[in-house]
Amino acid sequence: MEAADFLDAMGGPVSPAGFPSFMSEDAVEACRLSLMVMRTQLSAFDTAIGVRTTVELVDSPFFTCRAKEITPDHHVITIPLGLVCRFYVLADLLCGYLLGSKVMLVLGDVDAEWESLWRLPRGLHPLFGTAGARTDWRKELEALHSVIRTPDAAYDVASMTSLALMYVIGHEAAHVYRQHGPQLRAMKDLDVVRTPEDERYFRRFAETDADVMATHWTMLAQDIGRLTAREKGWEFSPATAYFRLSYAVTALYALFDAHRKHMGSYVEGIYAHPMVRRQVFSVAGAMTSAVEPETYSMWPRLEEQGWLHCAFGLNGLNIDAAGGKFGQVPKGYNAVPVSSLHYDPRSMPALQAAYDREMRFYAVMAACHEGLGVLRMGTAPEAVRFKVPDGRIMAELLEAGDPAVRAAHAMSLRAEAVRGR
Repeated sequence: MEAADFLDAMGGPVSPAGFPSFMSEDAVEACRLSLMVMRTQLSAFDTAIGVRTTVELVDSPFFTCRAKEITPDHHVITIPLGLVCRFYVLADLLCGYLLGSKVMLVLGDVDAEWESLWRLPRGLHPLFGTAGARTDWRKELEALHSVIRTPDAAYDVASMTSLALMYVIGHEAAHVYRQHGPQLRAMKDLDVVRTPEDERYFRRFAETDADVMATHWTMLAQDIGRLTAREKGWEFSPATAYFRLSYAVTALYALFDAHRKHMGSYVEGIYAHPMVRRQVFSVAGAMTSAVEPETYSMWPRLEEQGWLHCAFGLNGLNIDAAGGKFGQVPKGYNAVPVSSLHYDPRSMPALQAAYDREMRFYAVMAACHEGLGVLRMGTAPEAVRFKVPDGRIMAELLEAGDPAVRAAHAMSLRAEAVRGR
């Protein structure tokens, strides 16, 4: 398949003129600049591993971004315009709650039974629902945006939209830079990955790996913006920039998998729960900032504030949804939480346990991935290198029978045998 054919299959490239009219000129320009910045950043990564990467926005209403290997030395990354526009509307909606109540709505146990009784209010389908072939997604988003927009936050919304775009490009670029697709094929050929379960666990590692790399790269790109502003004498507030980045990534994860709420529904599959993925961003960001504490002295506090204010905004959205502002759901069903990214005190222990499990598995798989040594690939920067569990902890994890850790450990042993040949 040629690159042009793949782009056409994904909906075709979108120029700035192809954005919906409800998006501000500032937002469209900010997205254009983000694409330019990330393309420039990617050119250096491409040189490091000997590939060429094309990045395009495509005219698609869906959420799914793609990193497609066209040939061994040419990859194409596509970002759906629908995802960018949905984020823009959600950010505008959530900004309307910035000055609102800071009381969290406690829902109790959001478990499988609760999830089965959840329905998305019709008015929020343009944001969180699946786009249908017969729906005019632009018109539906425009109608929602017309009643929820927050004019005073227009510049913040434009800035956060550009940051979210940089983050998702960074995630897809990590799949290329870290050679996830070619590495999986090599591991199959070398009998390191033996079963469909092994493959699923490798893909799960790859998605978390992409989140870690996207965090690191987006923070670096934002710092380049700071240095450029200083050089040219432009106004730049690190505090505002860090707050916006944290808020933007939180809102971005709020969009994904709204139909799956509880932690247990993410034990299988290739993605961790959105709250776990948001926690990965928090920790990887803290690790990045710790390397240059003088540069990022404000990051830990502002990252927490961005997350917290977005969480309060999502809580305000829940309260309005429960009150019927966005339409009623059938009797006997729940309208909240709207997003899977729902924080309340009762959810935190389960979130921490899921995060700890995920990152122990991730660290073992990352060491296996980088240690195989059969492909030219980018390595994870030291700043975001997660420590492999020591022998005692590893023995405890294996004895506890966690299938993900067991699979990662088995693949690591097979990779070690390959290296010893």
